[in-house]
Amino acid sequence: MSNPFTSLFEVPTRLDLSLEKHKDFAIVSTAGVIGFLAHCSFFVLFWIFSVDFMTYFNIASILTFAIIYYINRHSVGKYTLLITIASFEIIIHAIFAVLILGWTSNFHLYLFVPMLSTFLVGKANRLSSYIINLSSISVYIFLAVYTNLSLPFESISETGMFTFEILNITNVSSIVIIVTIYYSYIADKSSQELVKINDELKEQSRKVMTFNNELAQQTEELQIQSEQLEHSNKHTTDSIRYALRIQEAVLPTISDLKDLFGNKNVMTFYSPKDIVSGDFYWAKEKNGSKVIAVADCTGHGVPGAMLTMIGESFLNNIILEKGITEPSMILDALQVYFSALFKGGTHNIQDGMDISIAKIDSKNQKLHFAGARNPITYIQNGEMKTIQGDRMSIGNAKIKLKSFDTFTNHQIDISVPTTFYMYTDGYQDQFGGKKDRKFYSKNLRNLFFNIHQKPMSRQRTQLKMTFVKWCDFAKQTDDVTVLGIKIDPNEKPKPKKELASERLFREIMEEEEKKLF
Repeated sequence: MSNPFTSLFEVPTRLDLSLEKHKDFAIVSTAGVIGFLAHCSFFVLFWIFSVDFMTYFNIASILTFAIIYYINRHSVGKYTLLITIASFEIIIHAIFAVLILGWTSNFHLYLFVPMLSTFLVGKANRLSSYIINLSSISVYIFLAVYTNLSLPFESISETGMFTFEILNITNVSSIVIIVTIYYSYIADKSSQELVKINDELKEQSRKVMTFNNELAQQTEELQIQSEQLEHSNKHTTDSIRYALRIQEAVLPTISDLKDLFGNKNVMTFYSPKDIVSGDFYWAKEKNGSKVIAVADCTGHGVPGAMLTMIGESFLNNIILEKGITEPSMILDALQVYFSALFKGGTHNIQDGMDISIAKIDSKNQKLHFAGARNPITYIQNGEMKTIQGDRMSIGNAKIKLKSFDTFTNHQIDISVPTTFYMYTDGYQDQFGGKKDRKFYSKNLRNLFFNIHQKPMSRQRTQLKMTFVKWCDFAKQTDDVTVLGIKIDPNEKPKPKKELASERLFREIMEEEEKKLF
């Protein structure tokens, strides 16, 4: 419906009405337009036939239906109120017209129009519908009785009465037919739109089902991939855990360390970031001196762990096989070994380690130390000192085998009780605390000083508790290794005991000899 006349009944887009409200809008719009036109015609007829009161009354009726139409097109939710106003205007108009012109004028027929309109929109307010219907019926009965007993207030020509009689029958019939047809049209249109919406919803539902099927298929594929990844991850993790067992077998056990330094004179705090570690520590006795090493290899996890095995192997070769025990010379030899290992080729490997090495010469009461970027902190007579290692690491591929700086050897007098700590940078570089900052080396040294007089087992506990509290469940950023040793020159030396690792090696060899012979 796109012509100018029918556009009077179309819902303005600005109202944004739901489909259920289109029918109510249509009834009120139809009532407004038909009421306006009908009362305009009545105004002319009453003026022609000199019915003065009804002429003036119809001016108010015309304005009433014009206002009803305007409000309906510019507001939402006032359908019941507007129908109620229109219905009572028709009832009052019928009362005055029948009283003035008589029953034969057929103005009482308009009393059926309010009942029709309230039937169509009465669901919104049933009380208003009941009042309008009851009023229409009561007025109809009253007028029928009154006109049967009394004469009309005015008398007009037979032509006039015939005109009103025919016109009113035609008008009421037309109103009923127009309202019913238009209501049916709107209802049918709404039904078609609902069907269209339903079809669109079905199409959307079909698309959603297709999407869900594709999603289910993708989910199944992801689940299969997840299971494959889980299996692969388990296999990798199992391999890494087995590598951990190998790494732990290489590291000195706590029994080895106690046999070497005494039950109450040594402690270690060793905390890998991942399953395997890029840190390692080494301790053996050679030529009457005890040699200790604490190293931090490049990286952590599996790459770092592989370097720890290389570093441990080199130390065994340099110290145990070649008999080199001077810390600076050990570092020089390590530099040569690593440079030769990664020399040339196309792999551009520049891995290595930061390492500190100490030698305890109990006979001469000296502690020899050399470090490649790693320090040593020692405490004597309530005074703490730190010796920093040289500012170069072990294992730079760019170093030429015959031209590199040698490492510095330091000596410490240990004729008095001494506690010293060798450590990697993992502890001091750990982020944490309230401000998520590093722990820093200064705080670590202060921690050493605060705990150095406690038993070694308590020192280890204090180091671990402080580290866990500082992390505050944050992710560990690097491997951590701290090795603490007490030296008391007044302590009587105990007979040398066979190290646990040496004892295990000896027992294995004895078993093999029995099998052979």
